[in-house]
Amino acid sequence: MPEDEIARRLGIALIGYGPYGQHLARLVMNSTRAWVPMIWTRSEGTAAKIRANGFAATNDVEEVIGHPQAEAVIVASPNALHKEHVLKVCAAGKALWAEKPLVLNLDDYDEIVQAVRRSGVVNHCNFTMRYTGPCRQLIELADAGRFGEPMHLISRACRGTGLFSLGTPHKAVMNPQLSGGWIMHHMCHQVDFALRLTGQKVTRVYAQTVRSAADCPSEESISAVLTTDGGAICELADGVAPQPDSHLSYLGTKALAYVDDAGGVNFRGHCEASNYGHGGWSTCYTPEAYGDDSMAAFISAVTGVPHNRPYPATIVPVAEGRHVLEVLLAIQQSARTGQVVSLQW
Repeated sequence: MPEDEIARRLGIALIGYGPYGQHLARLVMNSTRAWVPMIWTRSEGTAAKIRANGFAATNDVEEVIGHPQAEAVIVASPNALHKEHVLKVCAAGKALWAEKPLVLNLDDYDEIVQAVRRSGVVNHCNFTMRYTGPCRQLIELADAGRFGEPMHLISRACRGTGLFSLGTPHKAVMNPQLSGGWIMHHMCHQVDFALRLTGQKVTRVYAQTVRSAADCPSEESISAVLTTDGGAICELADGVAPQPDSHLSYLGTKALAYVDDAGGVNFRGHCEASNYGHGGWSTCYTPEAYGDDSMAAFISAVTGVPHNRPYPATIVPVAEGRHVLEVLLAIQQSARTGQVVSLQW
């Protein structure tokens, strides 16, 4: 690799400095291939924290997007502000990293997709579930045809951030007017992964939600059953709880795999010549992954310099998230009405 490519660091400005925005700033700096020229926040108190952490701060979103050393911009502001900020980034012609959920309705999503296409900027929607080792391994096996046709996905992801009834609610639960509620804010990862793994569209949705107290502003636990256009069933559960909890298994016409407590992928295929119910082979994969794989993929896409991961790590174009939003809206509608929601294609 040429010496100037090794030395060059990509300037990535940041819009938003909440807990996850702080995490993203650390990922940028830890990559050693990028740096943060400026961070935007609405709060002067947070601006003081940004400066204390060694970054330049501003309350002017135009200033951070227009910073001459910012070649890319991360939009990690509250979900309800994403549209305004994403459109400004596209208008400036800067590479775009957009946190999920991108927006909270389909009209806004379509407007952003059009803006991204007109600008031609590198764009990435940060669906992080794709980048965990076990999930990436399942996707690789599915893409290689090892599972055959999709039949049944069971996925549960529960954040151990506390409950409203315990006095430890998540910020997204407390402020659904900004976050869109837990379905939008976090279950989007489950839905995106299900769509990416199966490679199919959802045609039927049934969902239920529950909250730990009647006056809790948002749902805290969600269960949804999705049916794809290929007939596969996806059972997805998401929520918050006093401690983390997860389960992941996937069945196809040729094989089954599940993720064990150590993060290994236990895969079992079948021999076509074997007797009914017998034969086959088992493999346990121990997939490697790093917490900044998504960031490494983004920096590589913007600079053209390989990320040097020994496994696939690519960005997620914003347009791929539109069907995710359609399904999330259907989950909200089903939970609200108690009825099955059909999506037509």
